[in-house]
Amino acid sequence: MRRFSSFVVIGVLVLCHSSWGEDQIRLKSGEVLRGTATKFDEGSMTLTFKFDKGTLGYGQADLAEVILVERPGVVEGRKAFAEGNLDEVVANWKGPVGEFMGVDSPWVLECTGGLGQTYLAQGKVAEAEGLYGKMKKFYPTGPAALRAEVGLAEATSGRDVDGLLKKLDELKGQLKESLRPLRADREGLAEFYFSRGGAYEKKGEVKKALEDYLRVSALYPDPPSLGQRAEKKAQALRLANKDLVTD
Repeated sequence: MRRFSSFVVIGVLVLCHSSWGEDQIRLKSGEVLRGTATKFDEGSMTLTFKFDKGTLGYGQADLAEVILVERPGVVEGRKAFAEGNLDEVVANWKGPVGEFMGVDSPWVLECTGGLGQTYLAQGKVAEAEGLYGKMKKFYPTGPAALRAEVGLAEATSGRDVDGLLKKLDELKGQLKESLRPLRADREGLAEFYFSRGGAYEKKGEVKKALEDYLRVSALYPDPPSLGQRAEKKAQALRLANKDLVTD
């Protein structure tokens, strides 16, 4: 009996393991497919998907939902981004972003936005502007488009902090703040306030910068890497300005 139970347990584990690591797409027709997404193609704007019936490409217009398993390097890049290890962020996130930018997936958008922020922090403005430009092309509407606009505002403002703040103020009307914003809207809010906090910090308006970083870490901590980065920046400002009090 014990031997039979062991076989059952092993069989269950094998069955569970076989389902791990699968991507899933739901077409607008209602059909659900499980398999492996291999790449999103910029030219045709299609996602190549390999499953038991073969390998096919599906256009953005045909996809209702895409669930992608996090690729190797995503977790490592998330940790590196939160800790400010910029070279490691690029090493871990550049590949997955290149393969899957265009897919409406939380981790793809997290990596794309984070890679753009990393390029800006490294002073690689041309790379950041190119990345955010492609992001705007791939995600022309909705919260992801707002995140691309915020990134482009940073990339094209250079050292003109007042110009950046003006551009961000013009985008503020697109924010969807509420008691329970949707995940995508939360992430757009996080990108906006993190960017504005950085602008205030560069301008020397430390109190406003701290308030924006705290807004991200406390209210809009998604994507996780950005929430953690905002928390670390808030801690650093508090340590450097011990008499600083927020409203």
